[in-house]
Amino acid sequence: ESTNTYSFTFEVPTKASTTLLARSANAWSTFAMLNASVTAKTSSFSSDGLEIQWRRIGESAWNTIAHTGLTVDASDNVSATLQGLTPNTSYEYRLRYVENDNEVLSDAVSFTTEGQTELYNGGFEYWHQSGAPWYPNEEGVTYWDTSNPGSTVIGASYNVTTATTTTVHGGSKAAQLASTKVVIKFAAASVYTGTFGATIGTSGAWLTWGTPFTSRPTNLHGFYQYAPVAVNNVSSNVPAGAPAKGEMDQCAIYWALLTEQIVVNNTDMSTFPDFETDSRIVAYGTLPLSQCGSTNGNWVEFNIPLTYYSTTIKPSYLLIVASSSRYGDYFHGGAGSTLYLDDFSLEYGDNPTVR
Repeated sequence: ESTNTYSFTFEVPTKASTTLLARSANAWSTFAMLNASVTAKTSSFSSDGLEIQWRRIGESAWNTIAHTGLTVDASDNVSATLQGLTPNTSYEYRLRYVENDNEVLSDAVSFTTEGQTELYNGGFEYWHQSGAPWYPNEEGVTYWDTSNPGSTVIGASYNVTTATTTTVHGGSKAAQLASTKVVIKFAAASVYTGTFGATIGTSGAWLTWGTPFTSRPTNLHGFYQYAPVAVNNVSSNVPAGAPAKGEMDQCAIYWALLTEQIVVNNTDMSTFPDFETDSRIVAYGTLPLSQCGSTNGNWVEFNIPLTYYSTTIKPSYLLIVASSSRYGDYFHGGAGSTLYLDDFSLEYGDNPTVR
């Protein structure tokens, strides 16, 4: 029996190589937050050699975000925000490192930007009547609702939110919200995205806030005109800071993105969300109180930015609320205060406000 002896030579590199990983993209409609990392590096590694390359799917040439546009943390995680993208479009990106003419590339990661959903009937041109109440939608569409189903329980003459053709900013119609004394009960006029549920005797109503919506806008833009009167209906449980009897009424316009619809009972204030802390709120914005008074017969342009509480949680519903009496849910305000709304639209910017 014979024995053979073999000799092998293994070459072991004297230093580690640099390896890269493109991780994920948080894609909005016109920008994307890109994440990558350096998973291994040589002793001579310098983040100055890093860049992110990106392109639209189907294109051959790569665009570049230089190292000066990247954020690299102590753990070698790399991030950058890519702006100026096209909605509903697929892209890909990769991390690149160059040192002494040596190039290292990560695998490419693809992503698709979100769409930009438009606001339905933002000009309040469409109205239809179903029973006694008027609604700011085309017949068969459920999107906007009002306080009319509650105020018209005793008759169609008590529609407090209606179309107007005389006080209009654009198009042929606008929404007119007029706080009214309905027999013995004060009724603030309102319009909101969602649905009216049911009245609770003569005390109030159930409302479902939110209409299906999955985009992530940054601003609510529009025009309003407000003619308040002095508060002539008061409530004992109104929050601190509300105008007292004889002081001028205030309007309200606010909006939010929600993870689920919110059912509120305006006879039980505990059912109303705290827009700063409620886990169902993805983002929130409101017209500042300083702008909720008289506009002196003029249309005033507004632009209400959303403050996002998370940049990764996506919404399922859109809520927009406007009222001719800010504390109308407490049956507190001025009968005769009138708010006009027109030309509402959603804007999609590259720089969302983030808490």
